[in-house]
Amino acid sequence: MTPAERRFEELATSCGPRVLAYLARRTTPREDAADVYQEVLTTTWRKVHHAPDTEGEALAWMLAIARRTLANHRRSAGRRLAATDRLRDELLASPPAREGAGGDDQVDDVRGALATLGEDDREVLLLTYWEGLTSDQVAAVVGAGGAATRKRIQRARDRLAAALGAGSAVPVPAGARSAAAPRG
Repeated sequence: MTPAERRFEELATSCGPRVLAYLARRTTPREDAADVYQEVLTTTWRKVHHAPDTEGEALAWMLAIARRTLANHRRSAGRRLAATDRLRDELLASPPAREGAGGDDQVDDVRGALATLGEDDREVLLLTYWEGLTSDQVAAVVGAGGAATRKRIQRARDRLAAALGAGSAVPVPAGARSAAAPRG
């Protein structure tokens, strides 16, 4: 064991429980204290050569690291919550458009038919129609080849049409047409 490893182990053993308790008293939810503590240990390891020799000073040094790490954690959590609030407000302000009279019934029919499909079929259809991706872009998302993905989209479209009823046709989105066109 190197001197740095030995010193890190000493710090984690002697100061670690008190640093974790410090973090647990200051995080909400308390379970986040473990994540923040992990970051404190990472920083401690990177800077172990700066650690004071006496136990009291070493504890204060690690608590200073913990305090800065906790501040970073809180800022990150605040940014995530703000982004979530902005997205929620945006979705409330502009709900998805419905087309024509009776559109709600059609939407409900499509949702019901989608629910009967397998997860893979739903995914390629939602990426194609909801997200507006081309078949090549869908292939990149699902990690498959372009030709295989075009075939998967076509089969999923056929299954959706069958679930909607024999007379229903599922349109090919404009972006998918060019990528789905036969090559030859």
